[in-house]
Amino acid sequence: MSVLLATLADRLQRAVPQRDGLPDDYEELAREAVAQLSQDLPIITASTIQVVAGTASYTLPADFLSLIELGGAPAADGVILGGNGIVPLAAGWTEANYIEGGSLRIDPTPAYSAARTLRYAACHVLAGGVYPRLSENGARVALLYGQYLALSAQANAQAGDGWSYKIGDESVDKRGLGAAIQSQAMAALTNYNNAIRPLKGYGAQYKANQFAGVEV
Repeated sequence: MSVLLATLADRLQRAVPQRDGLPDDYEELAREAVAQLSQDLPIITASTIQVVAGTASYTLPADFLSLIELGGAPAADGVILGGNGIVPLAAGWTEANYIEGGSLRIDPTPAYSAARTLRYAACHVLAGGVYPRLSENGARVALLYGQYLALSAQANAQAGDGWSYKIGDESVDKRGLGAAIQSQAMAALTNYNNAIRPLKGYGAQYKANQFAGVEV
């Protein structure tokens, strides 16, 4: 299960051929389309955070989009049983997690050491020209958004370039061309939204049930 960026770009170019040199970078549009797919249908996955006593901030995985859950500290009966031994907890002790750029900060700073499970929504990351976790169905859906981007670029270029002429019996009218292409773009966006609608919501389900989730 993997898809080449070059393959996505080629399929997008065949679906929406260039018009007056636009779009000029199909690979960039393909990347943007996969990024949008990641936002709308993130991969639900998990990683391990090795919490160290005295350290508050931890580097997040490269594919991190948003936090679903950080597995609870191993607390019981007013103490935490960590790798550094038994750590007493203050009365009313609570812990908060903050996402700060590419880091996770735990507050208060842990006084314990433990391996904790980070469940999170992840994006598709390009590695060596390949999206290793993108399925064929995911590629198909992403390309619908790519078509919307490509057609929008063409429509925007035509918007200020409408013209018409008539010489004798011959007439040419391109004043409505931009609107016609924009209509095609909106149809592609509708198709994309219809494709992702049945697959949305898995992140919320996963928070309550670790076995729920979707990869596209």
